[in-house]
Formats: sequence, structure tokens, C-alpha cells
Amino acid sequence: MKRLFLSVAQLPLALALFANPVYGQIPKTVDPKAWYACDYKRNPDPAIVCEPPRSEYADIVVIGSRIGSLSKNDITAPVSTITRGEIVLRGNSYITDLLRTIPGASVSRSGAQGGLTQLRLRGAEGNHVLVLVDGVEVSNPNTGEFDFSALRSEDVVRIEVLRGEQSALWGSDAIGGVVNVITRAGATRESYRLSLEAGSFNSFEGQVSAVVPIKGAALSVNGNVFRTDGYDVSGGGGADDGFNNRALNVGLNHVEIGEVVLSAKYSANHAVSEFDSDTDFDGRLNDTDSELTTDSKTGRVSARFALAGFDNLVNLSLADTRQNTTGTNFRNDTTGKRTQANWAAEKTWNAHSLTLLAETEREDFSNFGGIGAGQNQNESIRNHVLAADYRYTQNAVTLSASVRADFNGRFENSQTWRAGAGYGFETIGGRVRASIGTGVKNPSMTELFGFFPAFFVGNPNIKPETSTGYNIGYDQKLGDWNFSVDYFRSDLKNEIFTDFGVFPASVFNRTANSKREGVELEGRGSLGDNLDIRASATFLDAEENGIRELRRPKFLASATTTWTPTRDLSLTLSADHNGSQIDTDFATFSRVELAAFTLVGLNIRYTLNETITLSVRAENLLDEDYQEVVGYASQGRGVYAGISADF
Repeated sequence: MKRLFLSVAQLPLALALFANPVYGQIPKTVDPKAWYACDYKRNPDPAIVCEPPRSEYADIVVIGSRIGSLSKNDITAPVSTITRGEIVLRGNSYITDLLRTIPGASVSRSGAQGGLTQLRLRGAEGNHVLVLVDGVEVSNPNTGEFDFSALRSEDVVRIEVLRGEQSALWGSDAIGGVVNVITRAGATRESYRLSLEAGSFNSFEGQVSAVVPIKGAALSVNGNVFRTDGYDVSGGGGADDGFNNRALNVGLNHVEIGEVVLSAKYSANHAVSEFDSDTDFDGRLNDTDSELTTDSKTGRVSARFALAGFDNLVNLSLADTRQNTTGTNFRNDTTGKRTQANWAAEKTWNAHSLTLLAETEREDFSNFGGIGAGQNQNESIRNHVLAADYRYTQNAVTLSASVRADFNGRFENSQTWRAGAGYGFETIGGRVRASIGTGVKNPSMTELFGFFPAFFVGNPNIKPETSTGYNIGYDQKLGDWNFSVDYFRSDLKNEIFTDFGVFPASVFNRTANSKREGVELEGRGSLGDNLDIRASATFLDAEENGIRELRRPKFLASATTTWTPTRDLSLTLSADHNGSQIDTDFATFSRVELAAFTLVGLNIRYTLNETITLSVRAENLLDEDYQEVVGYASQGRGVYAGISADF
């Protein structure tokens, strides 16, 4: 959808408008006790070694299948991973800063920490990316997208990103791709961890986690608190806009009851974000004491068992997001809830694999603006799914095909498909792959039903957005180095946009198609025993009816270099470049170009012993002045010191 991407809480309502794998199943070829365990004796920094050696885990992903795991060589679409070791060494505290290293991924944050944070893949919209956290779809049904502002990295052990149209496997939202975030909630080996960090902007973070074995099962608990005074988002020298966040993550894993293996996960997140609002409707932020409080809860119960020759996985999940605003001209409290149940059954024989999927989902939406307010409403949407995924893998050949049918209660049914092929050249260590498929994005609750009739009304007749795209890629291994290059092209139909030229404003489908085309490059490897390098670059052309799309940089690049002079010391230097991009200036409703910028970071880690590790990290080391969203001041240089203890 063509949105202006400003949250209701961050701009006056007159201007604002704004499935799932079970927690990464352990590959059958990997010792389950090693997957999230740490070898304290062989490695002095246990936080880094929370996965098996690279040769065993780097090419194994769970995002490519609805059940179990696959090798990257069995997937015909491009997929990138960020391992626990890379997360720790780079040191970014937010998932989105880590995602800047992924080809095709661009990030926009509206101001300080806690501000609306969006991810776009391959020039698609922020709500065209399906986000899973420990197997639960976490987007807000109200807006149809996930706000990354409160998703911190301290508890995360792995990130997987599958790019391109993936609706045939994952359903609505997966037009640009799928992001799978795996946390310690799935750990099974006994461990205890405590970490503290403090620094610039009067920031503080503390975390405690424990994995407690219970006979053959394990209980995982992680608690995190974070606070910062922030800075003045309006840029006018007013009061600082701070952010407070508390999170709890609990997992119960590998509970065997007869032939059934059960797992469960529960998480709760409470975030309070201070922001500046446009109270005089001139398109510029005023220094206000506004706050957005977000309470989100997710839960999942999974059962895996064998039946009738099939490996079966049943998931029940719930995601609940509640938001309340204060200090603005209008009250606007919302609740979005998603309830899902799905059953995946996989059968493998010889070189063939077939997965069947049945799913049902209900989304509920409520809006409250005070007693008797015009936007007060309660709505719901139901849909049911049948899907199939087939794979053939024999020697150097890989073939895949997926089909899916969605039966929607509020709008027209949809059918999506995907097909792909790959061929490996063993003698030279290369592999060519290609895929083509379709994607769909159903309208969000806000688009269907509106949120404030005085300024914006929904359009119950809006059609789902659809996309058709293809990808041609090549992977090459040269010694310790791995390279990949991908060309992609996607065409979006029925793009949803907000028309502010009518009163009240509403959403409509465009008649012209939107094009997204580009080239992605990625490489990683080592120079000697002490220098590791990871780099990516993206060249993107995203247009709507011949006009450049908003917040889509034509060029993105990232590089991360880690030097380990001794086994106790590591220094990681990172640089993330965001090319110039177009945005809307709400003071004039004209298009403006935001200058390119490069964010440089440094993370230094020193291991005192098998238990204690010290760290010092810097964000925006060059203190670059930049804007990701018009009107929102950027964060300057920040320096933080931390200590962690692993037992």
C-alpha cells in the first residue's frame, strides 16, 4: 500500500493513516543440545558460540518450510541469515539495525528509540513483510504491519530473511518476503545469563535469562528492561522524548507425552514512547508531552507427532496488541487481536517431499475515542486456508512448487502460487536458481473500517493488493568465502493508497501498476584466522506509474568487519549506507529528497574469563546528521558500556 507511514500517535489524526513456523525446529543433522548451547571450555566468549560450528548450521534454515528445516541448497528463493555470533559481535541493540545488513532491506524510524520503525524488503511497503517471532505472526491487525520499535536483540539467537513473493507458503503480508526471528525461548540446555549496559542519553538496559532442565524438557525464561531519556524528536530544542520498555519471554520445550512432543511460548511487552505531535496542523512537530503506550502479548502451543506416515505439526497461536495515546488533540485507543490454528503434515520419500497445510485465522479490531465518539467500533475478519508445497531434490537438481487458496470472509478469495528450480555445479562450488510466484496483501482493519470519521473513513470495498514477481540468482563458494547475486522484478496491482484530496480522506486502489526491480549482492568470508567480513549491496528501482516510490533508496550497502587479534579480544567495525530517498513534506504536501547517509558503528568485546565479558560500543560514530522521515530529528553519537556473565 502507498502509505505515508506515520503512526496515529505521532501525527494528528487529520494527517495520519497510516502462517508460521514453530520456533525454529532443530535440524535433524545437528545435536539438539548444541543448537542453543555454549561450549565454555573451548571458547572464552560463550555468548558467541550459541550454535553449532558454521559448517553445520549456517546453511540450515526453518523459514523455507512450514515444518522442519531445509538446507539453503533446497530453497530456490534467496534467503539470508544472521547468526547469534554475528548479533553479539556487531552489538546492535535493535533488530532493525541488524536487518540493515540484509540485501534489499531498508529501515525507516520516525525519530528517537521507541518511534515507529518500519522495514521494507525489495521496495515493497512496510506492511508487505510478514514477521514471525518464535513462530507467531506479530503484525498489528489494525495497521497490517509490524512496528519494530520495541524488538531488541539481546534475547535473539538467529534471524532469517526470505525475500520475494512468499504468499503461496505464508499467506497475506508476504509480498516482499518473510522475516523469522528466533529467541532463546526455544533453548533446552541448562544456562544462566545476566547482562547490564548503560551509556549516552541516560540509557540503561538489563537482562536476565535462564534455561532450567525439567527431566527431558526445559523451561526458558528471559526478562529485559530498557530505558532512555532520548532526545528532542522535533529538533527545536524542546524536552527530550524518552522510551521505556519491559519484556518477558517464556518457553517450555520438548515435553514428551507418549509419541507427541509439545512446546509452548509466551511473551509480553510493555512499551511507553514519548513523542512530539503536530498540534497546530501545520505539518511540523510541536514540542508536546505526548505518549504512546503499547502492550503486546503473544502465545503459542505446538504439537509434533507422526501419523499415517506423515510428520505432523499443529500450532495454536495468539497475538494481541493494545495501544493508548495521551497528550494529543484526539483520543485514539485501539486493540488488535489475531488467533490462528494450523496443521502442517509432511511426507518424504526418495527424492520427493510433500507438505499439506490447513489453517484458520480470525482478526479482531476495536477502536475507542471516548464515550459516544464516532470512531468507536468493533470489527472482525475470518479466513481459512488450504495449501500444498512440493519439493524434489536429487543430486544437483532442486525443484519446488507451492499453491495456496485463501477463503476470506470480508473480501474476495485469493489463490497464490510459486515455482522454482535450482542446479548445483559441484566441481566449481556454484549454484544457479530461479523462482517465480505471486503474493497478496489483504486490506488492514484501518483501511476497511477507518479510525476517525471526522478526518478519515475506511473503504469496505477496497480490494486486496496482488503482486507477481520472479528472481534469478547465483551462489558461489570460493574457499572460505560465499557470494551471491540476485536479480528480481515484481509488479504490484491494486495498490492501496490514501487520498487526502477528498474529505474525509479515505483509501482506494490504484489503476496503474507499481514496479519494483533490482539487483542484490551479498558476500561473507575470512581473511586469515583473525579477520571476518560480511558485506551487501542493493540497487533498486521502485516506481508507481513511472514516479519514484516514497522511502525507497535507490542504493543500499552494508559492511561489517571483525578483527580478533587474540582469543579474548574482538573489534567489530560496521558501516550501513542508506542512499538518497523521496519522502512527503506534510507542511506543503510536496515531495522532497532526503540526503544519503552512512551510519558507522564500533563494538569492542573483551573476555575476562569463562564467565565475564566486557563491552564498549558506539552508534553513529561519526555523529552524522540525517533524516529517515521528514520532520523527525536523528539520533547523534551514542557510546555505551556493558558487562555480561554466563553460567
